Amino acid sequence: MRKDSSSSNRFDADAAQIVFDSASSVTYHFRSLPAALVTFMRLISTSIVLLILCLLSCDYAAAQSSRGAETTALTNGGAANADNDSRSAADLFADADTYANKKFEQFNKLKMPYDRQVEDRIKKEQRELAATYAKTLATRKPEGKDVYYLGLLYNLARDFDNALESMRRFLKETPNASGEPAQNARAIIVIQAAKKNLLPEAEARLAEYAANQPQVTEDRYSLENWVAAGYFNTKDYEHALPHGQQMWEAAKLSAKNLRLYTRDARLNDAAVMFSEMCVKLNRKADALAIARELRSIALSFPSGNLYKLALRRMIQIDPNASDLFLINDATAPVSIAPEIKVNEWLDQAPTNLATLRGKVVLLDFWAHWCGPCRATFPKLAKWHQSYKDKGLVILGMTLYYGHAERKQLTKPQELDYLREFKKRFSMAYGIAVSEAEDNERNYGISSIPTTFLIDRQGRVRFISVGSSDVESAALLKMIKKLLDELPPQASAR
Repeated sequence: MRKDSSSSNRFDADAAQIVFDSASSVTYHFRSLPAALVTFMRLISTSIVLLILCLLSCDYAAAQSSRGAETTALTNGGAANADNDSRSAADLFADADTYANKKFEQFNKLKMPYDRQVEDRIKKEQRELAATYAKTLATRKPEGKDVYYLGLLYNLARDFDNALESMRRFLKETPNASGEPAQNARAIIVIQAAKKNLLPEAEARLAEYAANQPQVTEDRYSLENWVAAGYFNTKDYEHALPHGQQMWEAAKLSAKNLRLYTRDARLNDAAVMFSEMCVKLNRKADALAIARELRSIALSFPSGNLYKLALRRMIQIDPNASDLFLINDATAPVSIAPEIKVNEWLDQAPTNLATLRGKVVLLDFWAHWCGPCRATFPKLAKWHQSYKDKGLVILGMTLYYGHAERKQLTKPQELDYLREFKKRFSMAYGIAVSEAEDNERNYGISSIPTTFLIDRQGRVRFISVGSSDVESAALLKMIKKLLDELPPQASAR
């Protein structure tokens, strides 16, 4: 949720509250130093890191002190007496809100690696500063928008009871409040009221939030989640259901901006909660429809990880569902398969998916140390022999692991091992070996074996996770179906 200061905000995952924290993007940059530098810096002891932090705190305090009445000196991570601070409520909040940002910028300039202890200390200092400023502002008996900033300071300090009361007072005394202040106030009330099981109040403020602007999809997801979970925990599934549906819709909208596994976890969490509400209301068909939609979304990304989660949810809802391992091909969304990145080919001329357009391609993600992977090799070899002349291309996708049979191996040694391994298991199809995990990330691999079936137009049409006979039967059925489909040129005539 954006606010009318220059910094951004987020939902604090630890406390499940809205915490206006401008440090998040900087923290990510802080975590993303070059690997060699990170390795070197990690040799520095935590005590040295904390010593530098103390020095930075002292430097910052000195700089703040020089500003006289404009600032508050910070020493040893805390805030000095701020009773005489004459800055506006907005300025007090902005100073506290940007505190962590400034500290992380200092660390970035020093090219220091991420350190959890340092991060925790900075956030603790920020909360203490916000609490001091809130105390200062409260003594002024604020009115109007100053009450809003008081609520933000309490929220930043994690004094959530006072944050709730301040935002209630702000909306009551400023009935015409609009824009970001009103939306932020409503959001804080929704969460804190839901935590206290004041669900009618939380629901009413959420309705106001939904009817006004601006809105951030990320925040809408969290607010609906709080209210949905509140009603679900009280077994009021009828009231929980519409919020579960809104949470599911918001999860789908916000997922595209999240990292792979965070995205998958959010979509799965929302789908599980929403579908479970349907189960509790004896609406199993609706619950299955949600899980099927989750599976279709996994196919469209593509994500083997999300596909596995969706399949697990379908089995939980109805282990006898007729389409557990088959997809309604006519309605499932599809996506062009991400291009593969390969460093070394074994018994396969260098190629890529664009070159293979017009073929049916099976990408099998495996590792030489994986037992279930080995169980699939005979089936893959048989399919290769039976269908290679009909247009099937099987590519075994693996990585350099640097070891085999309890021995450390160089890359040339590992390639020799893989060549011998390939012969031993009669893997007649081509093997692609990669140094980095780009392919695994692009296809959302969280377990192996995971197989992706790509049609003649280059679209991901099926995902199989595991080595069970049921999975294999479904995969073979889909291979035959895709082979029977006309190539793109022929179907266009």
